Amino acid sequence: MNIKKFWKLWALFALAAGLVLAGCDFISSEEEEEESGGSENSGGSGGSSSGVPALVEGEWTDGTISKNGQTDTYSIEVSKGTRYFVYLNDTDDGDGTKTADMGLKIYHSDGTAISSSYNSVQSCWEKPFTFLAPSDGTITITAASYGGFSGWEYGVGTYAIKYTSRPEYDVLSNGEWKEDRIIANGQTNKYSIEVSKGTRYFVYLNDADDGDGTKTADMGLKIYHSDGTAISSSYNSVQSCWEKPFTFLAPSDGTITITAASYGGFSGWEYGVGTYAIRCTSRPEYDALSDGEWKNDSIIATGQTNKYSINVVAGTQYSIYLNDGYEGDGSKTANRIGLKIIYTQDSNSDNPVICNNYSNACKLYVKPYTFTAPSTGTIIITAAVYSSGWEKGIGTYAIKYMSGS
Repeated sequence: MNIKKFWKLWALFALAAGLVLAGCDFISSEEEEEESGGSENSGGSGGSSSGVPALVEGEWTDGTISKNGQTDTYSIEVSKGTRYFVYLNDTDDGDGTKTADMGLKIYHSDGTAISSSYNSVQSCWEKPFTFLAPSDGTITITAASYGGFSGWEYGVGTYAIKYTSRPEYDVLSNGEWKEDRIIANGQTNKYSIEVSKGTRYFVYLNDADDGDGTKTADMGLKIYHSDGTAISSSYNSVQSCWEKPFTFLAPSDGTITITAASYGGFSGWEYGVGTYAIRCTSRPEYDALSDGEWKNDSIIATGQTNKYSINVVAGTQYSIYLNDGYEGDGSKTANRIGLKIIYTQDSNSDNPVICNNYSNACKLYVKPYTFTAPSTGTIIITAAVYSSGWEKGIGTYAIKYMSGS
């Protein structure tokens, strides 16, 4: 609790205690408002069907509290899942032109209390108050001024109020950086990606922790598939993704939802603010190799494997070569590439496994891995980098196969 809120609560307690000792029946101005159906409105612009002034998105509305007991009421039409930000310019947090010390109560027409206490929505000039609309409907905002020892609804002065919004989801375009920011405590930003089963996806972050030095937020991601699969259920699992992106294979066709949050130090996740950028790229489940041609490729993320397909003919001999950092022409950086080779399920091979251990098919620049196809069909070659274990390294390499004896 900040010092200002502490003194406000202490003042209310002292006032209540004094009234009780004096033999008075104590009832707060907030309770009076609830019993009487609310105080008069004086601020706002525009209008609504209920007669409550409607705020215009992105525009400041000036208000004045001119007497004790007065509250100003405003409305916003909201859509389910959309994120809203409410700003206040007042004497406590603003541009120095306002004289009232303001707080807000916020309710949804479906009965949801977004904020049931003036103390919960204050100091909203630099960091706006944010919420997700629980359903389509109307938000009602009640504004009151703080009057010191007298408490809420007993202050006077001038202020201004504004709201903005952002959609529930932003669609990420493959390969394009999305510049974004977190501006309020409790804010998370959501993105959607349409994915195809088996395709590999890479998610990059440019932030204060790992980036180009231009960003200020320390970001983490949660990632879920629309089929219910949790790709990452913890912000801690997807961080520092500038040089090494986070990668995953889509478990099925559908939509991936990415939730981004900023780390606020001792306050934890969803309590930081700042700027960042996010990007998603992809590669197909399989790349087809051409007989006798080197294919240059790379592993760019821990846990990544690359897959290739070759159509083989029963009785034909095949030789697979690798050019990597361990054995090659000196142009590649992957520490050591290893391969697994297995027939696809629809090949109907009696012996589907050619090689099921990366360590048995590596160091293949001078002496290739050679086998004779036991049946006609399609084989899948999976390539991984070794670094303290298989599938834990990154780097560049090249792969080639040749058919015939």
